[in-house]
Amino acid sequence: MTVTDADDDLKATSEDVVADAERLRDIEQRKQSLMPDDPELIELSEEAERIARGLVPKTVAERELAAEAVAEGS
Repeated sequence: MTVTDADDDLKATSEDVVADAERLRDIEQRKQSLMPDDPELIELSEEAERIARGLVPKTVAERELAAEAVAEGS
């Protein structure tokens, strides 16, 4: 089995999704430690929202790359 550009793209996309998920987890853990009236909650919530919205296109791309890899392997 040879590594193709699609394989590299799939791995890179997966790593990016994992990094975003880890950052999102870190943000949510930080938010849990704050008081409800802490202004930092707004900033953290906005960052969490940006990350979450960015995950959808990445996971769609990941699925498409996986489908291509499966089709090429068949």
